[in-house]
Amino acid sequence: MRAHAPTYGGLVLVTALATALTGCQTPPPPQVGSWIAAGGMPPPPQGECRGVAHMDLTRPAREQAGRPRDPRNPDATGFIDLPASAEALIPSDALVVIRARLPATAQYQNEVVSVVWRSADGNWSGWRQDRQFGAPPPPPPPPPPPGAAEGTPAYRAAMEARDLYERTQRDPDLRWPPRTGPLTARTVQSLETALADPCRAWDPADFPFVQPLRRRENGSDTRMCPPGGGRYLGDITEPGRPRRAISAACINDTPTYQLISATADAEPEG
Repeated sequence: MRAHAPTYGGLVLVTALATALTGCQTPPPPQVGSWIAAGGMPPPPQGECRGVAHMDLTRPAREQAGRPRDPRNPDATGFIDLPASAEALIPSDALVVIRARLPATAQYQNEVVSVVWRSADGNWSGWRQDRQFGAPPPPPPPPPPPGAAEGTPAYRAAMEARDLYERTQRDPDLRWPPRTGPLTARTVQSLETALADPCRAWDPADFPFVQPLRRRENGSDTRMCPPGGGRYLGDITEPGRPRRAISAACINDTPTYQLISATADAEPEG
């Protein structure tokens, strides 16, 4: 997917790139080293990557180093837990797999869970489930008609309706039928553009709501970014790198945010 950077004895001399990348002798943050070690070319200088140009990326790296990764915690950056029915759709030889979750909030009573993947043939597909927690469940079906004997068609129909109702309350795939199939051309373009963006090397695993600044602005060393209706959680698996968690607390211009949001917003055509 990307050209390979030169290596020496299997190690990339990341620190030697510090001056070219950041304009100073400070070593780049760990994510840049991981990017290059996976075969990525050295990215543009941080100042040319508008999503992170203003950020002191060493501070999020330190904060995330000891951060818990519990997928049950909406504020953590753990892997996304999908239903087994969704995981079963992902080909074993998929080149890229991106999972996303947009948890429900006090303002939005629905949770979106989705996954997209690029198959070995280069085609993109996806699965998405919109869990409407705020919508009241349908009323239970009526009991068998008065006088309907066990084993009669009317009795069996009533029991089957009740069984389906009870299974629907337990099974999210029945309560909120997911959509799956090929992705739209618009979503594919968003994903491919973000994956190919070399500025992705700078992106922190979790883009914070309160961003530490490289230079003070209006007397402050932080800046807040606009909220995006909730924290986007995700994880990504791609060639040369293990599955890793990614997340964003708010709207931003990084290619990683574009990957998570495009996955969460994906509408499979099937």
